[in-house]
Amino acid sequence: MVNPLIEIINYKKEVIEKLEAILSSSEIAEAKNDHHSLRPPRPCGMTVHTGIGCSWRCIYCYIEDMGFPWKSRPYPLKGLQLAYALAINPYFVPGPHGTLVAIGSVTEPFLPHTKERAFEYIEAINKYLGNPIQFSTKAFLDQDDARILKSIEPNISPLITVITLKYYRKLEPYAPTPFKRLETIRNLRLAGLNPILFYRPVIPGINDIEYKDILMKAKEYGAIGVVVGSLRVTPRILSRLSAIGFNIGKILERMPYRLQGKSRQVPVHIGDIKLKILEYAKNIGLAPLSLACMANLLTHNTSCPRMCKVGVCISKPSTPEQNIITEAGEVLGLKIMDIRVRGDSVEIKVRGSRKRSLFFQELVKCYYRICTKVITLK
Repeated sequence: MVNPLIEIINYKKEVIEKLEAILSSSEIAEAKNDHHSLRPPRPCGMTVHTGIGCSWRCIYCYIEDMGFPWKSRPYPLKGLQLAYALAINPYFVPGPHGTLVAIGSVTEPFLPHTKERAFEYIEAINKYLGNPIQFSTKAFLDQDDARILKSIEPNISPLITVITLKYYRKLEPYAPTPFKRLETIRNLRLAGLNPILFYRPVIPGINDIEYKDILMKAKEYGAIGVVVGSLRVTPRILSRLSAIGFNIGKILERMPYRLQGKSRQVPVHIGDIKLKILEYAKNIGLAPLSLACMANLLTHNTSCPRMCKVGVCISKPSTPEQNIITEAGEVLGLKIMDIRVRGDSVEIKVRGSRKRSLFFQELVKCYYRICTKVITLK
């Protein structure tokens, strides 16, 4: 029996060698020095930046507090360089069972001067790495854009942000209107893609009462599901909301702790609101998704245990097999001391390289789509 984890380990080596044969030495050096080649994935997957900064200046956005400007510029790496940077990243697992890729983090991926870069990155990642790709956007994508996306990544996961139909001129003054974004949903669906509404952030006391209208509209235009996400605030965000006339009392009531420092982001608790929205989504025939990564798995015909718990189980998740995990660890030069599978999580104790154990953790987590903890013993 072929060990699928060892196949992925070998595939990572092959991808790196293939891209090194195409890129010049200066292009390789630039990619190696880029942070895409170094940082660990976020909970939603490996975030990929098609630009730096954003000119749409949404009132609830936190990128200014992270040091990014309200003026964007395209990301400097070419598509092949970006694919290479991901391939050599010590945490990154390539392939359809690998690390989820999320495009759209510290910028809007489809701004006029970042759109071509976004297409270039999506095509390169799909062609050379084969990982599940997702993007989140507030942009208007016309039918030609939708057809391009379908041609370069047929199963790409589109998240289209619509959080208000009433207050968009206040909350998102420079972005395309939510009605143009609903048209984006329609265009993507007509092209054969499966767009998902991104209802994030839910802002208590401001846009949380609109969810029925928003979800019904998204379904009418062709969305197949909804991801509901919370708000993160800083003093600057709260000040901006107050300055345009919103009562922030309900936000303050739901903050788990006080703001500390000018730029530290504090998540706002919306657990009860989120459950109510997801229940309504289920009742009207939208897939209720509590995390963005679930949408990426859904559109790539994959399930995880957390999806199955909420009734969005489209395939049976693989069950961790100790012999397969042990063999893969040994190929990486690790000595497996103990493996314990508990429901939808697995804990592994190993001896060996800390760097290799981090990749091993991501490998097991991605392949089985299960919470994985690898403890490196001294």
